[in-house]
Parts: sequence; C-alpha cells; structure tokens
Amino acid sequence: MRPSVSYNYTPSFNQYYDTYDADGSGTMVKEYTRFEQGIFGAPGKNIASSVGFSLSNTFEAKVTEKDTTKTEPRKVMLLNNLNLSTSYDITADSLQWAPLRLSGGTAFFKNKMNVNFGTTLNPYAIDNSGRTFNTFNIDNGGSLFRMTSANMTINYSLNNTDFNGDDKEQKKNNQGLRNGGREDDLFGTNTDFSDRRLNQFGEDEEEDDFKGFYKYTLPWDINFAYQLTYSNNRREKEISGNSVMMSVNSDIAPKWKVGVSTGYDFVQKGVTFTQFRFSRDLLSWRMDFSWTPYGTNAFWSFFIGIKSGVLSDIKWEKRTLPDRVLR
Repeated sequence: MRPSVSYNYTPSFNQYYDTYDADGSGTMVKEYTRFEQGIFGAPGKNIASSVGFSLSNTFEAKVTEKDTTKTEPRKVMLLNNLNLSTSYDITADSLQWAPLRLSGGTAFFKNKMNVNFGTTLNPYAIDNSGRTFNTFNIDNGGSLFRMTSANMTINYSLNNTDFNGDDKEQKKNNQGLRNGGREDDLFGTNTDFSDRRLNQFGEDEEEDDFKGFYKYTLPWDINFAYQLTYSNNRREKEISGNSVMMSVNSDIAPKWKVGVSTGYDFVQKGVTFTQFRFSRDLLSWRMDFSWTPYGTNAFWSFFIGIKSGVLSDIKWEKRTLPDRVLR
C-alpha cells in the first residue's frame, strides 16, 4: 500500500477583470480581461487551496505448488493496481470534498488480456434539476456515495508467435506511447515527420545483414479492444459509450508492411476512426503512406526519403489537411 498526500494552491487574479456591460436593471453582467486573447489565455478568477489524498495497492496471492520439492509458494497477481484518490478544498465554502476516483486493472491468459476499470463516486446529493448541492448523499436518504460514471476497457493481443511456441516479444508501436497515448495502434498512429528513422509502425529500419530467405510464415499481430462507459451524473443512467476496436499489422512481403485500425460504436451506430498504413523499406530509403478515408479528420499523407539522420533533408512528402469545420 502506497499512500501519498499533496497540496495545491491556485491564486486568484480577479483584479485583472473589469465589467463593461449592463442589463436593463443596470446590473453589470459582462466581464473582460486584457489577457483574454493573449498567448497564455485569461487568468483564473477563483482562489483554490486543496489537499489531495491517494492510495495505491497491489494484490497478490500465494499458491502452494503441487511439486513437493518446491519450498516457496508461487505468487499469483490478482490486481496489478487498485488506486483511490480524492481531495479537500480548504478555501471553498461548500462542496469541499472532490469526487472519489477508484480505478484498477488486472491481466489474464499470460498477460495477453488486460482489463482496466474505473468509477467516480460523488459524496454529495443532487436536486431534481440535476445540480449538486452541499448535502451529503447519505444525509439525503441515499447511499454513502453516488456513482456518477464508470468505465471498463478490455484489451486482447495476438501475434504469429503465439502458435509456434516462440516467446520472443514482438516489437510494439511506441510512437503514440511517446506522445502520451496508447502503446498499440488501435486509434491509428501519429506520423512523426521530424524523425524519419522510425516508420509509421514504430520500427527502426536500419540496414541488416542478409539473414537468409524470407520465411513462409508472415509476421502479423492483432489487437482487440472493447470499451464500455456508463454515465449517471444527472440520474440519466445510460450507456454513453460502447465500442469495439481492432488493429491488424502484417508483413505481406519482404520489406513490405501494411496495417489497418478500425472499430464500431454501438451507441452512435457507426464506424469509429479508421486508418490504413503502408510502408516500404527501400534499403537506404523508405516510403510511407497513410490514409484516413472518412470522418472529420479524413486525410492522406505520403513520404519518401533517406533514413539517415545526416541526409534527412533529402525527401519528398505530400499530405492533405483535414476538412475545415465551420462554426
């Protein structure tokens, strides 16, 4: 168990705000700050001084081995993590406690399937209009906490080595992970035009010595994900998200890699973000093509250039911009 306590203070910059408009009764209703259109945006008006609390747990079980020659029990991971976090606002005159966030995760089938879950528990009650007021939910005739949201994500991965007894770990797509995203490519990949040593499959394609003829078994990997989201912030009690996603990558031939990411949203009743990826290793050169066929971010990009960082300026790239949305 790893407890932690933090303190956060945010000053108020209310002195930089002015009122400039009035309604029919003469009451000033509009506020303006000269920093509103600045680089860093408008400053905050409210002062905040809060203390944060969090607790991290890891649950394991010890199982006795059937082999009597082994003296130590075998450890079995039940929960990789179980986290609780909340905070208390010292300066607030009401609603001092922040909602309690509970999250956790575990793995099955030799870490092939990862299950993550989370929920938000609000200690305060809501009125008939759905607004939270300064009364604990248990004092309003309810339970200790009011669940306002919950989510669950299930991930399962397969590759060609799962069926031939080879436990060698496959290379993962780390490009999105370095940018704070997922380690897989279920939501497509971000093409980094500044570093052309890595292709859009996240692999470093340096020139290798000849390793023999191409194997008849084509390397491939498949990632599945299922996401379920429950919303009950205003007693709506509805499934706000219910989608399944899939990503497939394969080497169709020596130096040729293809991949696709897509999915289906059962709530919106439509196909989720879809991306097609193609990559060709041209020894000292590389060629990439990425295509998102539809949606608000529909675009395509093409690149061909030298992989060496010294000669990275020798390249040609072309990409379209996503369609502009008028508001």
